Amino acid sequence: LFYPVALIIGIPADDCKAAGTLIGTKVFTNEFVAFLDLQFGGEIEFGSRSYTILTYALLGFSNFSSIGIQLGALGAMAPSKKSAMAKMGISSMICGNIACFMTACIAGLLIE
Repeated sequence: LFYPVALIIGIPADDCKAAGTLIGTKVFTNEFVAFLDLQFGGEIEFGSRSYTILTYALLGFSNFSSIGIQLGALGAMAPSKKSAMAKMGISSMICGNIACFMTACIAGLLIE
């Protein structure tokens, strides 16, 4: 599902399938699980360029569990605005992911 994203942010095509899996893990679970998979992934060996770009792509708290944390914390501070915040949850996650991916693109431009 995230193979095209991995390719667009500058990861070499040989590593895109495994990188897309890690990006999906980050979005649907959280970045901590994705970083553990990146570090202790077993048979997956990334090149230095892919590893650096992935490090930046996996940063950030833009995932589904963070939406719940955001709604719980901000909803307690402003209970009357909870429905408005819930409507913006998915779009804020998407924007956060785009920001992380753009940072990864810049990192990819700056490394060899």
